[in-house]
Amino acid sequence: MADPLDSENLYVAQLYSVQSPTGSTFALQTEGEAQWYERQRDLYLEHNRFTNISDLEDLSRLLTLEIMVYRWSTWLTQGFDYLAARVDEAMLQKNIKEYSAEVRLLKQSLGIDRATREKDKGESVGMYITKLLERAKATGVHRNEQYEFSVTSFWEVVSMIRTFDRCDEQERRELDLSTDSIVDFIRTKLMPRWEEINDSFREEQKIWIREL
Repeated sequence: MADPLDSENLYVAQLYSVQSPTGSTFALQTEGEAQWYERQRDLYLEHNRFTNISDLEDLSRLLTLEIMVYRWSTWLTQGFDYLAARVDEAMLQKNIKEYSAEVRLLKQSLGIDRATREKDKGESVGMYITKLLERAKATGVHRNEQYEFSVTSFWEVVSMIRTFDRCDEQERRELDLSTDSIVDFIRTKLMPRWEEINDSFREEQKIWIREL
C-alpha cells in the first residue's frame, strides 16, 4: 500500500511513496499513480522470474517509463494535468510515443514481451522434461545417500549392541559402552548427520519450487 508523504514539494501537494523492485523508494504525484505502479510491479514479479539485480534495475526503469506513459495518457484523456492546467496535447502524444518505444525495447531485453512469451511456450515442454529428468536424478542421488547412511549407521548400532551383550560389566566400563553411551551416539552422531543430509536436499528443493 502506498504511503502518503508529509514532506513539502514544489506543488504543495500530497505525494505518495512506493517501493521499486530493487527496494528503493520514491514519490508519485497521486494515489492512483501509486496504486497503478504497485499493482504493475507486483504482476511483473509474480508472473516472471528475475535472476539478478541488473534485471530488477531494468524492471525499475521499465516501470518508471510506464508510469510516465500512464500519467501523460491520463492528462491527454482529461485535457488537463493534476493542477487543472491545460496540456499541450501534441507534446504529450510525442512523449507517449517515444516512451512507449523504449518500453517495448526494455520488455524485449527482459524477455517479457509477447514475442518472447510465445517463443517460450514452444520450448516449455522440452525444458520441463529436461528439468524433470535432472531433478529425478538429483532425487535418486539423495535417496542413495540416505540409504547408504541408514545401512551403515544401522550396522554401527547393531555392532555396539552385540558388543554390549557379549561383554561383562568390567569390559563395558573399559570400552565405555552402556545403554546411555549407545543412545548418546545415536543422538549426537547419527541424528545430526541425518538432518544435514536432508537439510541440504531441502535447500535444493526450495530452488525448484521458486522456478515453478
